[in-house]
Amino acid sequence: MPVGRPVHFSLTSGSVMTAFFIPRLGSMIYTMNGMVTPLNLRADRPGSYLGLASHFSGDGFANMHFATLALPPAAFAGWVQGARAAPRGLDDAAYRTLSRQGVAPVTVYRLSDPALFRKIVSRELPPGPGPQTSDPRPPGPPLPPT
Repeated sequence: MPVGRPVHFSLTSGSVMTAFFIPRLGSMIYTMNGMVTPLNLRADRPGSYLGLASHFSGDGFANMHFATLALPPAAFAGWVQGARAAPRGLDDAAYRTLSRQGVAPVTVYRLSDPALFRKIVSRELPPGPGPQTSDPRPPGPPLPPT
């Protein structure tokens, strides 16, 4: 994100409810499937800011974090130019792959389909499968009646 300029985010969830949080930049905000949640943030200084999903959502939750880079405007413009030329495009097929539970390396995608966000929010693209357990243990005993 460019330093010193407000950035408007439009957020949604591709499956389960979750929360988007960059603690040093501002508010934690919840996201839900089929809804758009707006968020405005601004970084006043260059740096790398921890971002994370702050709402438990199943196995792999502890790995749901990212670095938010705040760059001076000229460096940010260079990053945008590089992202637009990225070899991988973000389209329906790439989104379906990314929506599956797992840990993936950081990858920059160029936007191949400008309607992709609308397709996710409107559920034209079906929601991702959501959390899948990797715990081989059988479920515990039922809770006693209260």
